[in-house]
Amino acid sequence: MDDVTVLSQKNFDVVDASVRYINAEWRDKDESPRIGSRETRRANTSFQQIKVHNARPRFEAGKINLDSNGFTLSSNRAMVTDYRDDDEVRQKYHPQMINLIKKETGADHVFVRGHLIRTEKPIDFNDGYARFVHCDYNMTRIRDMAHDLFAEQGVTPKENWKYAWYNTWQPFDNPAFHNPLTCIDWESLPEGDVIDYYYTGRGNDSKVAAPVYNPDHRWCYFPEMSTEEVLVLKQLDERPNRAYYCPHVSFDNKEVSEDLPPRRSIETRLVAVFED
Repeated sequence: MDDVTVLSQKNFDVVDASVRYINAEWRDKDESPRIGSRETRRANTSFQQIKVHNARPRFEAGKINLDSNGFTLSSNRAMVTDYRDDDEVRQKYHPQMINLIKKETGADHVFVRGHLIRTEKPIDFNDGYARFVHCDYNMTRIRDMAHDLFAEQGVTPKENWKYAWYNTWQPFDNPAFHNPLTCIDWESLPEGDVIDYYYTGRGNDSKVAAPVYNPDHRWCYFPEMSTEEVLVLKQLDERPNRAYYCPHVSFDNKEVSEDLPPRRSIETRLVAVFED
């Protein structure tokens, strides 16, 4: 991948940030919190101070990959002209992301569950930038979610299929200066840090997951991602000895000039099939 021009001319090797984590008290409770609004987010999460590390040097040295770290950087020249046109996104962008995931993972088949658009003018709470540390899914649901998607798309799964879920995240209109996405390196995430919660936005009551705060978490991001760069996150993976969660959140980078344009991004959620 070509080097990306750092337009703001800042040194972003390590950035101090404040992000919301789910409250640690929930780890010791029999029930799980439910979050789907600003009010329930405030009630169940608290700010923690973190240091966010520039992942570009490690990536360029070949020291970051999906199976070990849970994330990687890829590239794509999107052909979409109107990201609010769902039909255009499905026709032009979804096939690109299917091919990208096949290239990055070696999957035999890839199916798109859907996409989300996030801008500085969200339609509602669920359309805004991610404001607390979370995983999008829960390992206990990995096969059920895949089979539900296959039923919708008329696909018959085979007994030898193994599943992994991925997200792709790509800026559009301008580089991601403000509110970039940062994620926890899987190698710094103890399994016991991740607990269940329920996402209740838009009428859902879906079991997902989120980590509680741990000062040993290593936070990573790719500064000022261009509109031709794609962040790939591993959300779930039932194959053994691989990363299977990638907790993530957007953060307010205080080092970035307020004169730079706001972040606009598209993310897709996909299941990859590996024939065992």
